Amino acid sequence: MNNFLRFSLILLFFIPLHFSGQEEAEDYKTFGIGIVPQYAISNGTRIDLDFRLNRKGHWLVLAPQFYLNVGNSDMWDFEEMVGAGIEVQHKLFFIDKPEPKGAYLAYGPVFQYFSVKEQGLAAYNFEEGGVEYIGLDEELIQTRITKFGGNLMVGMQTVISNFLYLDAYIGTGIRLSFDNRTSGLHGYYNDWWGDFGYSGTMIVAGIRFGVSL
Repeated sequence: MNNFLRFSLILLFFIPLHFSGQEEAEDYKTFGIGIVPQYAISNGTRIDLDFRLNRKGHWLVLAPQFYLNVGNSDMWDFEEMVGAGIEVQHKLFFIDKPEPKGAYLAYGPVFQYFSVKEQGLAAYNFEEGGVEYIGLDEELIQTRITKFGGNLMVGMQTVISNFLYLDAYIGTGIRLSFDNRTSGLHGYYNDWWGDFGYSGTMIVAGIRFGVSL
């Protein structure tokens, strides 16, 4: 009888701990979705999908991007611009918590593609007096830009009302851009780090907000 009582007391002690641990694990946020509003400056939209990984404090962020502007640009002189891209981040919170909040380090690659149509000078061949010449004529030119790079950032994320998050980050990045145009006959969109065809180092900073589930 004494052994039975001891066993019963042990069960009464460990069963609440077991279910308490299960409830605590279920409270851990495992997914988030948000936007980065400053992408609207370059006529873009970025959607961030956050996934908690199995390692404590580790998250994976997939950030697809879409760009569209047709004949309505105050910053660039083009007729049409469309683009797409994706950024992948490994995000490490310095302290693991059930909610994705606190200071963190993030890094990962970036890929972007843009198609820009503008009025410009295009080369053409013509023959005159038996001699072949190269001339220039103004027409609608399509510039296709492919951009690769990577970012390294630190940030601070907070959670409001248990599911709304606000995130601010700053860091550095590098970009390498390639296009299909011939040198000297067009603008490269490479005057500053916000241009579509920029190559070089840059400051990466912004805010994100969304919901975590």
